[in-house]
Amino acid sequence: MSAFTSRSTAAIFAVVSFLSLPSLSNAEDGGVRQTVEKALPYLEAEGAWWIEQKKCVSCHHTTFLVWAKELALDAGFDVDAGTFAAQREWTWREFLQPVEQKDKETGEMKPTGQLKGELNVEGVNQFLLSPARRHLTDAEAESLLEIVFKSQGEDGNWKPNGQLPRQQRPERETQWASNQWAELVSLREGHELEKKPETWADGVPAKTAEWHMLNLLIRPHNPHALRHLLERQNGDGGFSWKDGEPSDPTGTGQALIALARSGAAADHPEAVRRARQWLVEAQAEDGHWETMSTKNREESTRVSDFWGTAWAVIGLLESSNGREPSPE
Repeated sequence: MSAFTSRSTAAIFAVVSFLSLPSLSNAEDGGVRQTVEKALPYLEAEGAWWIEQKKCVSCHHTTFLVWAKELALDAGFDVDAGTFAAQREWTWREFLQPVEQKDKETGEMKPTGQLKGELNVEGVNQFLLSPARRHLTDAEAESLLEIVFKSQGEDGNWKPNGQLPRQQRPERETQWASNQWAELVSLREGHELEKKPETWADGVPAKTAEWHMLNLLIRPHNPHALRHLLERQNGDGGFSWKDGEPSDPTGTGQALIALARSGAAADHPEAVRRARQWLVEAQAEDGHWETMSTKNREESTRVSDFWGTAWAVIGLLESSNGREPSPE
C-alpha cells in the first residue's frame, strides 16, 4: 500500500464522514427542493455540451457538474445513474491523460510530458473533496493524489492554473486559494505535507468568499474563521464572491458549503435559512443563476453562469437538513 493511501483508521473515518453528506427532505425546505429540481436540467445540458463539444476537463464544467449531480443523486433527485457514471469516470480519467501540443515542424500532436490534471490541480482537488471520491479505488485515488502532491513547488506553493490568475482579486489571494484546496485534500487524506504552503498573512485581509470557505474548512474549530465568514453575509441573506459587492450565487453557495461541512450550520440556522432563501428567490426561470464572471465583474458569461449555478446547487444540497426526501 502506498504512502498516499495508507491512512490511519481515524483518518479514514474522517474522510468517510466528510463525504457522507445528508439527503434533502421536501418538508420545511423553503422551496429548496423545487429550486434544485429546476436547476438540474440546466446543469445537465450545459455540462454534457461542454464534455462533448469542448472535451476539456475544466473545474467549472466538469468537476462541479460531477459534484452537484453526485449530491443530487444521493438526495433522491431524478439523475440518470448510467449517464452520470460515464461523466464521472470521464472526468477523473481525463485528468490522467497526457497533454499534447502540435509540433511546429511536423504539425503532429505530441505529448508534452505533463498530464491534464497537472494543468488543473484545483479541479483534481475539488473532485477528491466531492462525494464522487468514494467511487474511486485506492489505485485510482492514488493516481490523482500523486498529481496533487507532486505539483507542490519548492517554495511550498501550488501554481494557480487555468483562468485563476486572471480573476479580479489580489494575486496573492489567488495563490492562497490554490494552496488551500491542496491543503484541505492533504488533511482529508491524512497526508502530511513536507512544506507548509502560504494561505494567509498577518495584516492582509482576504477579499473573497472562496478563501473564507476554505479557511473555515481547514480550521473548522477556529471561532475567528467562522466569525469572519458570517460577517460577510449581506442584508438580503446572500453572500458576495468579493467584498463590497452584491450577493451572488457563487459566494452564497460557498458560504453554505463552509457552514455545512464545518458543522457550524447547526449553530447558525438563521444564517443558513436566509442564504438558502436568497438562492431560491434569485434563480432564473430556466433554472440557472446569472453570475458575474470572476474575470470581469461587470458581465456574466456562459461559463460563469454555469459555475455559479453549480456552486448554488452544491451549497443548497450540502446544507440540507439530513432527512430522507419525501416521496411524491
